[in-house]
Amino acid sequence: MGVTGGIAAYKAPGVIRRLREAGCEIRAAATDAAFRFVPEETLAIAAGNPVRTDRTWWEESGRVEHVSLARWADLILVAPATADAMARAAIGLGDDLLSATVLAGAKRVLWAPAMNPEMWDNPATKRNVETLKSWGHRFVGPAEGLMASAEEQPGVGRLADEAEIVAAVEEALAAAD
Repeated sequence: MGVTGGIAAYKAPGVIRRLREAGCEIRAAATDAAFRFVPEETLAIAAGNPVRTDRTWWEESGRVEHVSLARWADLILVAPATADAMARAAIGLGDDLLSATVLAGAKRVLWAPAMNPEMWDNPATKRNVETLKSWGHRFVGPAEGLMASAEEQPGVGRLADEAEIVAAVEEALAAAD
């Protein structure tokens, strides 16, 4: 599971917990920006193993972690998926561990977007989503409702509920078998 730097990152430990309850083995990778919203230790405890970060990118074995993770994972879930993370993937940037893992031959990718409604409705975001979908990437959400910011009116942009994300993961894994 990839965790990016949006306010919804605080929900990532709950998503991880639900996925583990559903029988998934989780390796978490997080961008540096994610740690503005959720402590690394909290993600590690939820996942049951250390969080992969830009600091851990190069393993002592000589293998590069983004390739190892991409080969290991049956599915990469990015939750929350910021507009920035999706844009980076859609244009092929791979200068952080998470984006490089997505580019390194990941079998399946599921994005759970979370951003303010104006960002979700932006033509650039819509183009990036369509590009990723054309590559076979899947999406769950975003949901409609109140945003994290007190200034925001309800709209489409909330992270999908944990149960919906788990169901989308199970569906994506079953579709590939």
